[in-house]
Amino acid sequence: MRQVCFGIDIGGTTVKLGLVSSEGDLLEKREFSTQRELSAAFDSIAANMRQVLDSFPDAMCIGAGVGVPGPVLNQSLVRGCVNLGWGDVDVARELGSRAGMPVRVANDANLAALGELWQGGGKGCRNLVLFTVGTGIGGGVICDGRIVSGATGGGGEVGHLPMPFHTEWQCSCGKYGCLEVTASATGIIRAAREFSPFKEMEKVTAKDVYDAAAAGDENAKRITEEAGAALGTAAAILGCVVNPEVILLGGGVSAAGRALLDPVEAAFEKNVFPPCREVRFALAQLGNNAGIFGGAALFFTQSV
Repeated sequence: MRQVCFGIDIGGTTVKLGLVSSEGDLLEKREFSTQRELSAAFDSIAANMRQVLDSFPDAMCIGAGVGVPGPVLNQSLVRGCVNLGWGDVDVARELGSRAGMPVRVANDANLAALGELWQGGGKGCRNLVLFTVGTGIGGGVICDGRIVSGATGGGGEVGHLPMPFHTEWQCSCGKYGCLEVTASATGIIRAAREFSPFKEMEKVTAKDVYDAAAAGDENAKRITEEAGAALGTAAAILGCVVNPEVILLGGGVSAAGRALLDPVEAAFEKNVFPPCREVRFALAQLGNNAGIFGGAALFFTQSV
């Protein structure tokens, strides 16, 4: 009987749910709206799980790995999710009792990193750092094949490393000068708004800034290079601590490709401890499915 597992990524707007085989095949995927009321949210997810399993009567489901946008303790207890309006919630108990199967829970960005390790840009590795560069900066750290979640579930919050760039700018977390304020799409746009033509534009995207840099705009080049330097400096700091084999860049800003990677690698080389220099930089491969694969990997690759 074929072993399968659910990978579930609970976001503030949508839930992404996939059924994954032990070989790493995504057998079915669904997306549906996240219910705001707590009980209704778990009822909806469990109902979708049952519907999916009905299509695979010969499969043996061994569990569900769930990603949530908040810190998680003991693969079960979520200590608040602002985007979901949750306080302390035992997700493993709530969903497990409804679905009738074991449930393991992790921070969504950490799960994305685990998914990339299992079936994405880090396949074949044991040590990985992921930066997801979008509106904010998330990420995850994998050491010896396991998520680094820390004592209170806050491990892997790479976007909130303090950086010597824009230390006067306040981050959404309340601190000043986090990596996120310089290197996220939000930070890139904020910096660009100080200069023409961006300050005259009604709407600016990070892609606009990278396109202008490619076309030779000196201010845009300075801004994108600064964002890359901040990411590369953060990568060097983490490199000295966890010595990864691969550092992946994902999220919307990663669409810039080499324009993002080149300054990141240059800053890394400049700042990293030499014995930790042998790192491969690459773009993440799984996109929005990374959390689904990471959820399945909680069962297929992780021992409790």
